[in-house]
Amino acid sequence: MKLSPEERKERIKEYNKRRYQNMTEGQKEEIKEYNKRRLQNMTEGQKEELKENNKRRYQNMTEGQKEEIKENNKRRYQNMTEEQKEEIREYDKRYRQNMTEEQREERKEYNKRRYQNMTEEQKEEIKEYNKRRYQNMTEEQREERKEKRKEKKKEYDKRRYQNMTEEQKNKTITPL
Repeated sequence: MKLSPEERKERIKEYNKRRYQNMTEGQKEEIKEYNKRRLQNMTEGQKEELKENNKRRYQNMTEGQKEEIKENNKRRYQNMTEEQKEEIREYDKRYRQNMTEEQREERKEYNKRRYQNMTEEQKEEIKEYNKRRYQNMTEEQREERKEKRKEKKKEYDKRRYQNMTEEQKNKTITPL
């Protein structure tokens, strides 16, 4: 009996799932280390190719598959220790700091499109989430957040002022 490509993929997926579940923590750790080394040893071209393949694969997924991935990621994040979560935050912070202007622009455009394509319900969900997040912040975190926002606004105003024409600058009451 010959299997269709979909059935074969499904069987392989199930097999790998069972195999991974039966692994010891040491074996799982070895696989993580191997993948980490493999990624570090890739050339930029290979990394870019991998990125494109993953992007294509994700675009070809059904909504159900995408939802399954979201749920898995959510569960995985909830099961992490605070130390692991902190590691991820640090990594993300470094990643954002090392982004080129072009990457920042791409990200900005992507987020803009993503927000525009959201339903009102999704937008409301985000507002609720942000509200809860703000309420759960300590006073120190809120102050830190305010300071960061002030600093960003200052930088933005500075750039804006530099990009103004002389006529616009003359209309501005107080230069920065």
